Amino acid sequence: MEQIHAVRQVDRYVHQRRATDQRFVSWALYYFLLRWVTLGIYAIVIFYRRLKRADLFRDRQVHYTESAITATRQYAEQHEHYGAARDDINDLWRFMKERFEDEHKPIKPGMSLALSLLTLGVYGFYATYRVMRFWWQIQLTEQDFYDQLGTIWAKLGMIRYPVTFEVNEDLHRSFGIYLFLTIITLGIFWIVWDYRMHTDPEKLYPEFHSAEDGVLGALRTIDMRG
Repeated sequence: MEQIHAVRQVDRYVHQRRATDQRFVSWALYYFLLRWVTLGIYAIVIFYRRLKRADLFRDRQVHYTESAITATRQYAEQHEHYGAARDDINDLWRFMKERFEDEHKPIKPGMSLALSLLTLGVYGFYATYRVMRFWWQIQLTEQDFYDQLGTIWAKLGMIRYPVTFEVNEDLHRSFGIYLFLTIITLGIFWIVWDYRMHTDPEKLYPEFHSAEDGVLGALRTIDMRG
């Protein structure tokens, strides 16, 4: 029963993406119409939503990876294989916990927006830097997660082929260079920057979702066999 509950938890956080991993309104519609007709108010709304989108995704990944590790641990215990992978499972648990606590701290959209308004936009650049860094770094964390999880699953004989995750190298960008280009072009490059901030996560979702579906499918198969 514990194994079934653990798989259901993975299923819960995989399907939670319907509420968290959503597409925004078309960037062209937002940038060239909505922000103008609302006298800039919609730009503030979009800024907040971009920060919140990162935090919602982070929180979902915390729960999803924890539940996947828990399901793996319970499978190993129930099939008397825990000793073979105990250290690896514990190491993966600690690794993910440290990554989310140190590298992927919450951006806190409400506080970030308030500070941005109070500093006349200065803090907004720092918040933008954190969002850019988040979408790049979270990919590296997830790639390490699937690599280690695949090694554990192979050791336990759970699957023949591991779940893979490919990093989108296009998101490895320098905040400093983007800021410099925005300044020397008198703000023109900001249009490119804003477009990428708006659409980058939508380019990443399919890879994340594919890997999550692979993990959930494998756990369901193992659960049915069990």
